[in-house]
Amino acid sequence: MPFRNLDSDVAYVGKAACAQCHADKFNTFTKSQMGRSFKPGFIEGSAANWEDAEPVYDPHRDLYYQAFNRGQDLLVMEFRISNGDTIHKRIEKIDYIVGSGQHTNSHMMDVNGFLYQVPITWYAQDGKWDLPPGFENNNSRFSRPITQACMGCHNAISSFVEGSENRFTELAHGIDCERCHGPGELHVSEKQEGQIVDVRQEIDYSIVNPAKLPIERQFDVCQRCHMQGATVYEEGKTPYDFRPGMDLASIMNVYSPRYSDSTSRFIMASHPDRLQMSDCFLGSRKASFDPMTCTTCHDPHLPIETLGRDHYQSVCQSCHAMPPDGESFSRSPTPTETSTASNPISAVAPPCAAPPSLRFEQNNDCVACHMPKSGSTDIPHVSVTDHYIRVVGVPGEREKITQDEFVGLASLIEDETSDVDLASGYMAYFEEVSDIPYFLDSAAVHLERAKSDRAVEALAPKLVRLRFLQEDFSAIVRLVRDVGPEVFQDAWTYYRIGEAYAAVGDEAEAAEYFFKAVEHNPEHLRFRNRLGMAYTSSGRFNEAIRMFDIVLNSNPKYEDAYNNRGFARAMHGDLSGAEDDFLMAVSLNPDAYQALANLSSLYVNTDEGEKARAYVERLLEYDPENEGYQRLKDLVDNSR
Repeated sequence: MPFRNLDSDVAYVGKAACAQCHADKFNTFTKSQMGRSFKPGFIEGSAANWEDAEPVYDPHRDLYYQAFNRGQDLLVMEFRISNGDTIHKRIEKIDYIVGSGQHTNSHMMDVNGFLYQVPITWYAQDGKWDLPPGFENNNSRFSRPITQACMGCHNAISSFVEGSENRFTELAHGIDCERCHGPGELHVSEKQEGQIVDVRQEIDYSIVNPAKLPIERQFDVCQRCHMQGATVYEEGKTPYDFRPGMDLASIMNVYSPRYSDSTSRFIMASHPDRLQMSDCFLGSRKASFDPMTCTTCHDPHLPIETLGRDHYQSVCQSCHAMPPDGESFSRSPTPTETSTASNPISAVAPPCAAPPSLRFEQNNDCVACHMPKSGSTDIPHVSVTDHYIRVVGVPGEREKITQDEFVGLASLIEDETSDVDLASGYMAYFEEVSDIPYFLDSAAVHLERAKSDRAVEALAPKLVRLRFLQEDFSAIVRLVRDVGPEVFQDAWTYYRIGEAYAAVGDEAEAAEYFFKAVEHNPEHLRFRNRLGMAYTSSGRFNEAIRMFDIVLNSNPKYEDAYNNRGFARAMHGDLSGAEDDFLMAVSLNPDAYQALANLSSLYVNTDEGEKARAYVERLLEYDPENEGYQRLKDLVDNSR
């Protein structure tokens, strides 16, 4: 449809511009769950309990996390206790709160615009603090980057720094009007010029009204963020390229696993997928009136809690007749019981056939019976309404819970996918969700099939990614030599090739590819850190130190860069600077074992063995069979 704000030249103007004319919608939306999705890290905006927060313990890392506040400021302390003493303590300020608080409040810290997730989350339904989703078995502490993809769903369009992984110059505060209506610059300017459209008679094409979109495009507006899985973007597209009214498939696709029975197992943000499995949705597509959509039940301008049970009851019963209290439809319902003048579908929608006892038990709540709350497979301590509307738990119906038989990945956005697309989906799922090897086996099968109609050169970046995930680095080197380096053009592929050359011992060639990755993404700190390591391995110590300086000037809490710069300084003869860097790395991360080993070795080699003793004991406690650590201990013992 010809909405003119889909043009890439039309800018976003922010929700304050919308409030000038749409104050009623603005005032309710900013109080809604989406409007409260992202806010500064002050106690007044938090749904959590900060006054008597219980420490959260990570048994895998032997670390505690204590949430606390100092006035309006929110903080988290990471600490470790040994024999009754605190042997590690690190305090970080929380700069942003993510989530409305209906289910969770997660938290971020800002280091010169580089955003990282803080390892503590408030779970509102259970009223407790715990590790964030994904941190339970792999606690990345303060180093998990908040990328453009993360921000793309949890907040309004913000100023992302191109060429970085996680740097932003300005952040919006909450999902805003333009996420569903598209950028408002054109609409605002025309209204200010007096170009008014009577929307009761015609469509104002200066801005998207989702209600005027075709059904598929309406779903795309919601699916952009409420269809979770492994996301694969089209070549050259970014998370900010989608605008309401576009075909979402032209920007991205989402892949989710299917099992022999996927009734009982689902992830939290899968509402459109679950809804579209429902007979209510499928039946509405065949009826002679507007099909069912997300807004059939939800008004996105209002907080969910303001709608209440009666609202959802009325939606269900506008199509499905409810027997009088104490009665059951054991007969065919009368036309009066099954139809209303406003909803033709009610003539074909089945009435509620539940026995009176079950209806009484559920307080005649349609949603409680047919959309039961359930825990999701990806977010702990959270129960969500299952949007797969169905008959649950009545005689003759049994909910299957066995999920062992994996069928394959389903494409949730595109109807048809190529072998290359499916291979990308399997690799993304392996990286983002589950590192089970058969996802890579499936990716390999689809890439092999794709060779029947595509040249190896065209598939080379995908093959590099697959071999990188399989850790088959020699295969990457052979492929690069076969097809030539000119077929590769993106930073991540250059980075993966660099890792492959480093793995086979060619540090000079590795440095060349890491350099290309940095050229393409100059503010990507992980790429710069890795380039510095390659320079060190190649004996280019001055260049290495300059590279680490750039990383640490950008992010003075980048713990790996301290260890790496310390090693380069030590090799270059700056032992005092090296000691400072190793100590800083250990203060930021008590388990920085490479830094502990480097620091111990430095002390041993400068005849300060006793300084090394405590660090060597920590290393041996971590890995008592390590021969290198044992040699360090022998050297310390002999230095007495």
